[in-house]
Amino acid sequence: MPHIIAIENSEAQRRQLNEKIQELEKKGWQLNGKNDAQNFGTWEKLFENAITPGLFSQREIIVVENAETLEDFPEALSNFVEDDKADCILILIFNGDSKNLKNIKNLITVIKPEAQIPPWKRQEWLMKLAKEKNFSLAPNAAQLLGESIESQEELRGEINKLALYSDLIKGREIKINDVENLCFDEGGRAQLIFIDGVCANNYNDVARALKYLRDKPLLPVLAAVTNRLRPALIISCFNINAEGALKAVGFDPAKKNYALNKAKMALKNFGAEKIKTFMMNSARLSFLEKTNRAEGWQGFELILWELMAKI
Repeated sequence: MPHIIAIENSEAQRRQLNEKIQELEKKGWQLNGKNDAQNFGTWEKLFENAITPGLFSQREIIVVENAETLEDFPEALSNFVEDDKADCILILIFNGDSKNLKNIKNLITVIKPEAQIPPWKRQEWLMKLAKEKNFSLAPNAAQLLGESIESQEELRGEINKLALYSDLIKGREIKINDVENLCFDEGGRAQLIFIDGVCANNYNDVARALKYLRDKPLLPVLAAVTNRLRPALIISCFNINAEGALKAVGFDPAKKNYALNKAKMALKNFGAEKIKTFMMNSARLSFLEKTNRAEGWQGFELILWELMAKI
């Protein structure tokens, strides 16, 4: 009889599946096939297939895609579900949650979507991932990655890429210029030029970068520039008590910090009130982008030039 592992939908789902298969294979189970739930139609048919051992392996893994197309799990089969020592492991892949298994949740293994790392913890998280891959990632390089790339799975991919590069350069610490050269295509470099240009109040850099960025989705760019200006907003709001607030969100004023220095430059160029107004307008735009009232690049460029022109 099988043990059931349910993997719920998320951007990490394929990685979670591969990691689980690798983990089980090391313990003696072998992947025996990948199927679509629609090929079975019912839980009974699926279980009939599962209890028939493979020709070459006593302990096997069967992956079943689109498991949500099966109806609610029948009570009559619940007695046939074994623990994680079973000879057959059914890995069910869902395009949503696993609610059709709710009556056997205490008998199965459910792999939930990976928790989202908040922006102020991404630097620490990325440095930890790098350490797990046996290389050292400079704090400002980690911060740049965390600010510029929204997807956690994409960030994991960049860490894997940097791990390979670290082997080539004999374990030297990965610095911010390595990240800029290896992790950003033309669009990514345009975004870096853009957010640094905003902080420096450099009209030419911002205008040049916008020519490229306008063809891209707005929200990632909006997130990147507001992440860069967040320390400036904190300093503006907390004034002389800002040090503790900055440390709480990953910016230590006592350390060399690329992003913090850029934010302080922006604060010097625009002043506290202009920073507050821009961040408030950015929050409004972000909300509207997720509704049918989105203002798009036109709305973003309006608040951007209002900031830089100090209107």
